[in-house]
Amino acid sequence: MTPQAAAHAPIPSIGSNDLAPPPASTLLHGVVLRPPSLLWDGVRYTGSIQHNLDVTSARQVPGVVDVVVMNNFIGVIASQARQAVHARAQVQVQWLDAATPALQAPSMEHTAAAAPRPNSISSDSHVERSYSWPQAGGLMQAWAIAHYAGGRLNIWTTCSRPDLLRAEIALLCELDISAVAIISNGQAGAHGYDVAADAALLSRWCGQPVRVQEDSSAERTPAATELQIRADAGLRPEQAREAATPASQSGNAEDRMGPRAYDYTVAAQRYNLRRPSIAALLCGCEQQAQPVGIALPAGYYPAATQHTVAPASVPIGATPDESLAAAQVFACESFFDELSRTQNSDPIETRLALLDDPTGQSLIRAVRDKANWQHRTPRTGSAATGKGFAYAHVIDNTQEPAQQVWSAWIAEVSVDKNSGLVDLTSLTVGHNAEALQNMQTPAAEGTERLEQQVRDAATKLLRGPDGFDSWGGDKQDTADYPLSLPKVELVTQGQGALNTGLGWNPRAELPAAAAIANAIYDATGVRFRQPPFDSETLKTKLAAAPGSYKKLAYTLLGGIAATVAGLVVSAMPWRSAIAPLASVDTSIYSQAAINRGRLVAAAGDCIVCHTVEGGQDNAGGRPLETPFGTVYTTNITPDVKTGIGAWSFAAFERAMREGIHRDGRKLYPAFPYTAFAKITDTDMQALYAYLMTQKPVEAAAPKTKLAFPFNIRPVLAGWNLLFHRNEVYTPDPAQSTLWNRGAYLVQGAGHCAACHSPRNALGAEKNGKNDFLGGGFADGWEAPALNTLSKAPIAWTEDTLYDYLRTGYSSLHGVAAGPMAPVVQSMAELPDSDVRAVAHYLSSLNPTVPGVETPAMQAARLEDNSRNNPAAMTHPGENLFEGACAVCHDARGGPPLFGSRPSLALNSNLHSDSPDNVIQVLLHGIEDPAVNSLGNMPGFGASMNNQQLETLLSYLRVRFAPDKPAWTDLGKKIETIRNIGH
Repeated sequence: MTPQAAAHAPIPSIGSNDLAPPPASTLLHGVVLRPPSLLWDGVRYTGSIQHNLDVTSARQVPGVVDVVVMNNFIGVIASQARQAVHARAQVQVQWLDAATPALQAPSMEHTAAAAPRPNSISSDSHVERSYSWPQAGGLMQAWAIAHYAGGRLNIWTTCSRPDLLRAEIALLCELDISAVAIISNGQAGAHGYDVAADAALLSRWCGQPVRVQEDSSAERTPAATELQIRADAGLRPEQAREAATPASQSGNAEDRMGPRAYDYTVAAQRYNLRRPSIAALLCGCEQQAQPVGIALPAGYYPAATQHTVAPASVPIGATPDESLAAAQVFACESFFDELSRTQNSDPIETRLALLDDPTGQSLIRAVRDKANWQHRTPRTGSAATGKGFAYAHVIDNTQEPAQQVWSAWIAEVSVDKNSGLVDLTSLTVGHNAEALQNMQTPAAEGTERLEQQVRDAATKLLRGPDGFDSWGGDKQDTADYPLSLPKVELVTQGQGALNTGLGWNPRAELPAAAAIANAIYDATGVRFRQPPFDSETLKTKLAAAPGSYKKLAYTLLGGIAATVAGLVVSAMPWRSAIAPLASVDTSIYSQAAINRGRLVAAAGDCIVCHTVEGGQDNAGGRPLETPFGTVYTTNITPDVKTGIGAWSFAAFERAMREGIHRDGRKLYPAFPYTAFAKITDTDMQALYAYLMTQKPVEAAAPKTKLAFPFNIRPVLAGWNLLFHRNEVYTPDPAQSTLWNRGAYLVQGAGHCAACHSPRNALGAEKNGKNDFLGGGFADGWEAPALNTLSKAPIAWTEDTLYDYLRTGYSSLHGVAAGPMAPVVQSMAELPDSDVRAVAHYLSSLNPTVPGVETPAMQAARLEDNSRNNPAAMTHPGENLFEGACAVCHDARGGPPLFGSRPSLALNSNLHSDSPDNVIQVLLHGIEDPAVNSLGNMPGFGASMNNQQLETLLSYLRVRFAPDKPAWTDLGKKIETIRNIGH
């Protein structure tokens, strides 16, 4: 199916020199419904296909312009992005597995994927290893704007190959290539290839400017997060027979078992092809597949017989894959190093023996001589050094014409075996490119700049993988441990390689990962088969080596002793004061540490509790109502008199982990130190740095005065002994890093259980089955259950949780209001990865099982039931609803006048056992929404009396939650909440 321009009001023609995108006020917004399984076979789409499609409900959503269907491409165009997302959720479709047999990808040997094999297999005649390469997504959500008018199509986006995108869109939209223009939108770090094709199709369809943004909750593709490469080498049959023959009968063993005696097979999860856009694949638009941007030449693998094996169909990556060459180089060069180790041969000599390319051989020898490469010497003591070698020869298809690039690296490392810290001490890098050979004048870069590029390429590989306490915002600023600057030696070949100005191609960095991994193995005997190379993993592997068990036993005994001592200290009714500081030297804190602390504070919503209404940030004084009386929050600004300006880090940490004030008195557990104790040392220090560098505010908070016996603080020692464990979060090794990150944020800094878990008579969180996040109350609002006790009519999923936490709104659940609104506002400072981690973890507490009825079908059924409920039509509250609520909340009405238009049939509050949240909203409205674009809601406390509110509440329950029993004692609850305010 080909998109055709819809009839519309005349729009002025776009000139070829118009670089500014259309004004935001003129834009429509588009979203695309992706199939659950996105696959291609190197030629065409082989993933899920749509069946029994019904877009009627989606087209009826107010603000929707159209729903576009072309084969398996399903797009929604609406006036507002939120309307488009809501309409997409209303699309009813069944996805079936494609029955089309897989087709052979061009220009490559293609066989079905073999069954999973062990990670490491070795024998005298066969060596097999598996390697992984992390997939790097865009640094931000990509967006694109397309405007089709006057026969021209302009697209504003960012991608690495605008030439290919332009040609593809011209074919996809049946336009001459001269009528298509790709204009940069200036969004550095984003991959806008797919969203650009989506926007182009939708704009071509409706003839108006359309903006499409990559949506991490729905549009990002479910591709694997890493590339898997399997490499193996097997002796040819005749060589294997000779290997079994004694050397005295058949000559030198090294000649018989040398590297050229093997057949090599490399199996990848990707094709050596650049896929078309997802839109083109879903539409069934067949296009000539292009080579990947960086490809290995045909003669890269050694020996006459070589195989490249790929599965019949592969997952479609989130962006056209640019990392395959990096993964292949890492796998092959690590594999060749391993192969040489099994044969007790020198890695460089082995690599030279496998290479027929004179240019590569010359470069390797030059680098070897420059680095003074020698055979290994025995390693002794706790520190060890090692050298590693790697080589790459690739074709850079991103250049015009395509260029060959050769590079060779020798890395030298020093490893502390006790801590696992890896330090790069020396890098010798050789580089040869056709661009250098063809240069008439030296390149502009100087030697120092090139050396820094080499350092950057190498040191980033030693920054550990995202751990449960890694903050998305600080990965570019700090490493997991301090690194010294390695010495860099450059060896450049080619006619243009002059000492006064070295040329450089970024593809020369490809061998870095394998060189460092091989060096670490040379130093420690530990083989990394996936970058980056973090110290904690190395430390763990070294500890598991023979001879480490006695040390581990002493460590465990020390941990047990520390735990016992901690319990004894917790039981002490009085604690000594920690002397105040005259001043805190904040100059010692780096900007990276302060920024990390800012994120910890945002995750912990510090400003929400420590700021009184109308007061200055973090100056305290906010009253917290508890069953035992009112507790006032403290001033946590660095003011010396009234804040924490005189607090040392030791005093701050003690308060956060143990609930002990600097002066030694116990803090009430309204301050959630029971959760903050789980924060890691690094995050705790960063939080201290952030708070101490903020503006000091002199503001004395009111004193907390509770009735007897709760005013006797020493008795809290017994409470701590019963209900508090001063333990840092321990990751669950059976779970993913994403899950552990979410658990760390939810259980630690985020202290979600403080509101969302029930409490016992002593004010402690209950710890029975289903109590954790099983629902609670805070500030007169119900904090609903987030586990299997959830009352939501449609189960929360990771995607809907992400939408809600990131935007304050989920089309299948409603808006964030009450105490949750400022939480969403604080979380706006967190990177997407952290919000995603929280959503991922929370969704695991109430896993959903896919059924026949999709969430969209459930939503349509619930809304239809609410529209045709006979009991509601005769209810006395109908007139009140029509007069006060219908203009915004009745799905039978017209387009929204402002803000969001949440469906009451899907609202969790109306399905809850408690009416408190609905009463709060009806009385006080939503004056400060989580996000301004959601719009305000007026309160009716001044315009409706208690009887009217009770009638309206009864009507809402009958109409929108007809399967739930009626709420009781509404009049009493309304009076109570009205009197205490909100």
